[in-house]
Amino acid sequence: MSVFDLNDGPGFDRRASLPDHQGAEGPTLPGRNCFAMLQRFALSLALWAAASSANAACIDLKQKSGFSFEGTVSYGIFAGPPNYQDVRKGDAPEAAYLLKLDAPICATGDEFLKPEQRFDRIELYPADAGPAGRALARELRRLVGKRVVVEGNSAFGAHTGHHHGALLLPTTKVAVPFDPTKGYGTAMTTVQAFYLALGAGSGDEASKFVVPEKRSSGTFSSTVITNFYSKLVFPLTLIDIVPINANEYRVRYSYVAPVTGRCNGESVVRTTKRDGMNLIESIRAVSDC
Repeated sequence: MSVFDLNDGPGFDRRASLPDHQGAEGPTLPGRNCFAMLQRFALSLALWAAASSANAACIDLKQKSGFSFEGTVSYGIFAGPPNYQDVRKGDAPEAAYLLKLDAPICATGDEFLKPEQRFDRIELYPADAGPAGRALARELRRLVGKRVVVEGNSAFGAHTGHHHGALLLPTTKVAVPFDPTKGYGTAMTTVQAFYLALGAGSGDEASKFVVPEKRSSGTFSSTVITNFYSKLVFPLTLIDIVPINANEYRVRYSYVAPVTGRCNGESVVRTTKRDGMNLIESIRAVSDC
């Protein structure tokens, strides 16, 4: 499901009192048995719903689109073979870059990671073994200790002694997170404000930054925006905004929806100027959400 429709805006996704049939000495009759069965069924349904909701909030490692994470890069040397215990006792040194997340996450779709297993460290390594990979390794080294946004594909759970994070990400890109000061004096501030309002689930605020003719109805309306974004499992997070030209911006964001799960989204936002104010005219989804 797309977050935004092409050129139009965000797309969305008594308990009864039963008679007592039990006599002082007599057997339990069907009325009470049925009530007990209903109680057990209701409890099972509640547990199933809770588990389903928890799984929806996890990253699906089977998804075809790439992954994006934000955190702080660190570098460490770990003990390898033969004993995987201590380099100072003769084990081979294995270097690794790790990304420390702000909060633990979980994952589904991998036999080595269970949904109830939460983690906050991801091992990063260049997906490309050639010149591009060597350049990315230099970037990781330069950015140790700094906050970054990383992108990659085909993430998988740790399953050997050579893996030093719960999740491993073949990394294709690393960059410093979006700097909002770059947008001062441009329409980028309008785009930024719109996505911050989506993150807060506030349709009233978000619609203020849209051209007037699209605010009252349709996918840009306050009601539709609020109904979708206020019900997300994890709210929308703005990753970055990159100008394409004076009135167009490429926006990347992420969120977790109750049914469809995690979205690493990308859209192209077109702005226009009305009475000296920059407003959003259209949004075209580049990704599937």
